Amino acid sequence: MIQPKILKGTRDFAPEMMAKRDHVMNKIRGVFRKYGYDTIETPVIEYAETILGKYGDEGDKLTYHFQDHGDRHIALRYDQTVPFARYYADNWQELPSPFKRYQISRVWRADKPQKGRLREFYQCDIDIIGTDSLLADLELIQVMQDVMVDLGLTDYKIQFNDRKLMNSILEAADVSDKNRVDVIRALDKLDKIGADKVEKLLVENGLDASLAANLMQTVLADGANHDKVAALADFEISTIKEILALSEAAGLDLTKLELNPALARGLDYYTGLIFEVVLTNNSDLGTVCAGGRYDNLCSMFCKEEFSGTGVAFGFERMMEALLERKMLDDVPLNAQVLVVQFGKATVIDNLKLVTQLRQAGLATELSFEDSKLGKQFKYADKKNIPFVLVQGSEELDNGVVVLKDMKTGDQTDYPLDKISEVLLNKVS
Repeated sequence: MIQPKILKGTRDFAPEMMAKRDHVMNKIRGVFRKYGYDTIETPVIEYAETILGKYGDEGDKLTYHFQDHGDRHIALRYDQTVPFARYYADNWQELPSPFKRYQISRVWRADKPQKGRLREFYQCDIDIIGTDSLLADLELIQVMQDVMVDLGLTDYKIQFNDRKLMNSILEAADVSDKNRVDVIRALDKLDKIGADKVEKLLVENGLDASLAANLMQTVLADGANHDKVAALADFEISTIKEILALSEAAGLDLTKLELNPALARGLDYYTGLIFEVVLTNNSDLGTVCAGGRYDNLCSMFCKEEFSGTGVAFGFERMMEALLERKMLDDVPLNAQVLVVQFGKATVIDNLKLVTQLRQAGLATELSFEDSKLGKQFKYADKKNIPFVLVQGSEELDNGVVVLKDMKTGDQTDYPLDKISEVLLNKVS
């Protein structure tokens, strides 16, 4: 016998949990669609050469790749960005420009499972490619805010920085092009190891001690956004000032936007504005959304250059935050009504009733077995079906149907021709 088990870092989901996940995913999808994004899908498996070498040595170590039966070297999707780049490079001539896409799919990483990190998980991506307009970056901020508000996660900050600002800061600190990526990666560890250890790491990477201290003082600028902009006036701050002005004009909640000159994630990849969304009351969950502007996304697949911008929402981390706060406790399963059975004499009439309810837009189940009523009610209770309808011979003779509210236990007779309207009012 095969032991029924799954790999660590993967999970089964019961119907109750899938209802919650679908609820959250549909809210995210609804925001994406509101802004005009259309969905695409890419294969779960790609040629390994498409995936490997795109995320650095660490990414290669975490990529599932193997030889298939046709002796092809293939890999599981590590994220959705590289497959999107491959798709766009192959199809850009037929697509509108700029092209706005969203994709909600599973990705796989051979990671060590821990809180917020799994081997199989969902990402929810949006990208705008084919424009260098800051209005596209602004739209990402709008989408991020709308997603967080729609999910009820109001304790968030959208931290942002600009590659041009970071470059000018590094130039002023006499960081050579050769050491720049190492310095950026050291700064990226700030939230994990703290400022003192990062400063020490900068010195180990070849920075003079005084320059390292000055660099840390610059990137750790404190205060409100306007204070930081003033403190950074000697550096390339124009893009930061413009995106703040656009955000104010668009009516965004500026208290949720936080300029973070130390934000360095992906700055060896991104070429403009970068973003990270963090939950202020769930700091142990880390980043729940991240992304930024890029200019060379497709260069690995075609000669054309396309500027774009995009972010990915970490669906599993957002789910964890919502579940911890018990914000999904009231999400129901699909069925809203159960019609019980009373034997062959009422089967035809109950089938007609079920059809009537479904045509009215009510998710309705019909009991398959004419077991005892208590057993059928127990089934409804176990599935959290809120309403049960009883239509036996006596009810048929009187032209009524009995409606039982499973939450209160109340039972009420209603005319058969009114029951759809009654139920629609109760479930709305």
